[in-house]
Amino acid sequence: MIKLKYKKLNNKLYWYIKRLLDIFFSLLLIIITLPLLIITIIVTLINLGLPLCNERRQREGLYHKEFKMYKIRTKKLHSDNLKREDRYTRVSFIIDMLHLNEIPQLFNILKGDMSFIGPRPFIPNEKLPEGKISEKRYLVRPGITGLSQIRGGRFISHEGKLRLDEEYYDNYGFIQDLKILVLTPIDVIKQNNGYYIRKYK
Repeated sequence: MIKLKYKKLNNKLYWYIKRLLDIFFSLLLIIITLPLLIITIIVTLINLGLPLCNERRQREGLYHKEFKMYKIRTKKLHSDNLKREDRYTRVSFIIDMLHLNEIPQLFNILKGDMSFIGPRPFIPNEKLPEGKISEKRYLVRPGITGLSQIRGGRFISHEGKLRLDEEYYDNYGFIQDLKILVLTPIDVIKQNNGYYIRKYK
């Protein structure tokens, strides 16, 4: 276990409340989205075949603990060297655009690997800027959405994401999470309309 130089969050009450909310809403959404998940799985198997899940599923979460992040594959196999638009089929692109491939992450939340809101989990041993990673990001559960997602997502640099992870820790609380929750659907619309492509072009 890697020794962290920061102690747990001072806002322990919200820490426990948030975990209870994660359990309740992840379980509720699993029940509601189960038919949609089954349809997405069937369509993906017909469209892309096996394997069903992403090959690089291992992620680094709370206290550096590694876990398998459940996510349905939307890219063609061995497509890393292709242009982004060529990595998908027409069907898998729609699934990815609507984030239907991320429905299985509800099970990660229920297990306690993740939260609805928090820093996006990194792939272990991923090449990141040296000296830029704050241990603060490992003192909160990684999330499906967070500050980096609502401020540009994949269009911002690793340095930018790491700064936002630290900002999330420093402002940990209900107000920040509520703001992220409200802005996430707006961000999805921006991404689908090409807002970030134009902004960071």
